[in-house]
Amino acid sequence: MKVLYRQTLKDFIGPFILAVVVMAGILLMDKIFLLIDLLVKKGIGFWVVAELMFYSLPFVMSFSIPIGILIASVMVFGRITHDNELIAIRSSGINPLSLFKPFLPVIVLITLFMVYFNGFILPEASHRARNLITDIAQKKPSVRIYEGVFIEDFPGYIIYLGSIDDRTGKVNDITIWEQKSRGEPPILIKAESGQISTSADECYFIIELDEGEISELVSPDKYRHLSFERHQINLEIDLDFIRRERKFRSNREMILTELYKRVGTLNTERQSIRQEIDKLKQSPVNEVTGFHLEDAQNKLRHKTNEYKKFLTELNKRYALAFSGIVFLFFGAALGMLLKRSGLGTGFVVGLLFFAVYYIIFIAGEEFAQSGRAPVFVSVWFANLILILVTLELLSYVTIERWYIGQVIRRLRKRR
Repeated sequence: MKVLYRQTLKDFIGPFILAVVVMAGILLMDKIFLLIDLLVKKGIGFWVVAELMFYSLPFVMSFSIPIGILIASVMVFGRITHDNELIAIRSSGINPLSLFKPFLPVIVLITLFMVYFNGFILPEASHRARNLITDIAQKKPSVRIYEGVFIEDFPGYIIYLGSIDDRTGKVNDITIWEQKSRGEPPILIKAESGQISTSADECYFIIELDEGEISELVSPDKYRHLSFERHQINLEIDLDFIRRERKFRSNREMILTELYKRVGTLNTERQSIRQEIDKLKQSPVNEVTGFHLEDAQNKLRHKTNEYKKFLTELNKRYALAFSGIVFLFFGAALGMLLKRSGLGTGFVVGLLFFAVYYIIFIAGEEFAQSGRAPVFVSVWFANLILILVTLELLSYVTIERWYIGQVIRRLRKRR
């Protein structure tokens, strides 16, 4: 068995490395056209473009490694079945599940590495890539403004944008707090939709708001509320190519420790705002109280959306890291079921099933952030489904029994 273990593990390492390299190259193709545009049209130096490519690698690797595990396991266990080694193992009275013994230490090490990689290396690379893109991509306004978070990069303004269309610059669910001077209540500006563009001299971001409202507390006992069809805000920008280190980090750019801290802070802030709302509801009803209540409710809604996004990102990193364990067993069961070996089969089958997994994974992330389902269930749903399918496939290839099929037949008999 030791010889079989060594040979099986040896057969796994080669295809795994090859699959990771090939998949990284395929996924990087998406970045090549952007990099060529920066190099040729914008006149950015070669080493700056190469640096941006380097910072793009961790994101690619976070997906290439799980795909590599899936492809390699399909190939290795497909060969074992194709060469009738599985029959020989069963005939010797050996449980086929023992074939996984040499893989367990390796897959645990890979998983632990992926937890660290997704938690610290990937977000740092994403942060540096965004800083670099923000410095060089001056003609695309949406790269400087982020959706779903409070933006405080522009003096005198706090901006929240629910969604941004990067292609057209169209924005939705806009809330802006304009602070004219210290100590005074901010002016609250709200609009359902708007447009981001750049001025002709490329010195300003222009945020055009459609069909919105402006609320202002003029004095402790006076409140002003205005409606507008169109309102424009100009935000000054600096177009010189200067390398800057920006403190702002989105949910995808925070390392694990920062992410945990941010989730805890947002949850505390939500509780505080809820208590403020409860007090305001018990206060006498007037225009000033109504202004403060509306402002607090807007803040609670935005803080809740932000909390869900950060919590989703936290679960997403762990779910993607632990997917490698599931892919090992799933790919092995699939390979033994198909009874086919070869690089072509491994890549085709691996890519097909990973594409399905990725679609479910992205859909779960969207459900979690929108609040349509609990965050943990939504983000981990793809892994949970894959675990159930894997257990069913393993039960068939090892003891030739479909448990789900038996359950269905029993339910039909009861009817």
